[in-house]
Amino acid sequence: MGELLNRYVFSSPTLVNIMTLLDEEDDYWDQVFVILYQQDYLTFAANTLHRRPCRTRPFSGHELVTDLLNGHPDRGYQHFRMSTTNFMALRDVLLARGLIRATRRMTADEQLAIFLFCVGHGVGNRVLAETFQHSGETISRHFNNVLRALVMLKDEYMNLPPSNVTTHPRIRDNINFHPFKNAIGAIDGTHIPVCVEKSEQPRFRCRKGFTSQNMMAAVSFDHIFFFICTGWEGSAADMRVLRWACDSGGFTVPEGKYYLVDSGYGNTNRFLAPYRGERYHLSQFDTSTRARTHQNPPNLYNHRHAQLRNVVEKSFGILKKRFKILTQATPFPIKVQCLIPMACCVLHNFIRRQQGNDRYFVEQLEQEAPEGDVGDPQPIPSGGDGTTRGESLRRSITDQLWNNRS
Repeated sequence: MGELLNRYVFSSPTLVNIMTLLDEEDDYWDQVFVILYQQDYLTFAANTLHRRPCRTRPFSGHELVTDLLNGHPDRGYQHFRMSTTNFMALRDVLLARGLIRATRRMTADEQLAIFLFCVGHGVGNRVLAETFQHSGETISRHFNNVLRALVMLKDEYMNLPPSNVTTHPRIRDNINFHPFKNAIGAIDGTHIPVCVEKSEQPRFRCRKGFTSQNMMAAVSFDHIFFFICTGWEGSAADMRVLRWACDSGGFTVPEGKYYLVDSGYGNTNRFLAPYRGERYHLSQFDTSTRARTHQNPPNLYNHRHAQLRNVVEKSFGILKKRFKILTQATPFPIKVQCLIPMACCVLHNFIRRQQGNDRYFVEQLEQEAPEGDVGDPQPIPSGGDGTTRGESLRRSITDQLWNNRS
């Protein structure tokens, strides 16, 4: 299932030219229909309530976007979930690469605004049509074009770490984390609500009772998405998605490095998991002074592991707070629903690279990080030498943490 949905087809400048022609044809057919109506060659259907134009607001969608971009900076965050400076920088990137192009009836600013307003607020086609004063067909066409354009930026803004990646400053500069010197990030899955046909709902229904796709993500300690895998049904186990990503999805781990994972994954030398049967969530260590006292070496290991791995939960929190479309099911085709999270992760990385900490990063990082699921009750065993080496690595780190504790 995941393999099928991850084989998407990208747009090209030719598609932009086709869209320009379609916009011009819209004008042509509008004039033809007006003449036919005037000559009584066409009549309105029985379910049409009023024989008059529908989009008649005094100011157009282009004028709305221009007003927002030239107005108070807060309005950019309210409508587009990013600063106006980042909005214009993103538009320039898309234009420079020929991924979008202004048409006779719609500017590049308005095309991008339609997409960002949709993913930022989770609204449907009719709301977008009323907000930007275009037909539903025009809205859908440009939304999908911007979606494909952003996905095409994935290889530029979402890259796996190189083989010579160095120890992250968060680990290097904190004595409590020194034994994790070869950790390069964290991995987890998150469930994103989806709309699917009734016959598909049992496969997509997750443990929480709603239909979802299980999105796997590898995140750096800087809250940058290294890799994501979308399209897996909500009933799929996290370990199964990770195994597919390694075998068929192009996900690799540099030699000698590893990611931190929760107990839903098997423990190996590439994916280091916590000890099962011990405290793990950060809230379990912060309730009192006694709770902060580590009872044994695995207990200390789990606490340090959770402090580092929680970066992936924070990243999911930032992503879902910025893009409301990821928290509610939308009636798009399933392939589009699988591409939307990928485009949102590209936008997340773009903003992080352009601005560093914008208000969504600051708000989430100042709050207590959300806690994810404890993992599948019985993770799929990874097997092989990786498990033996993983146990040895985990034991070595545990001993170092226990011996160096203050």
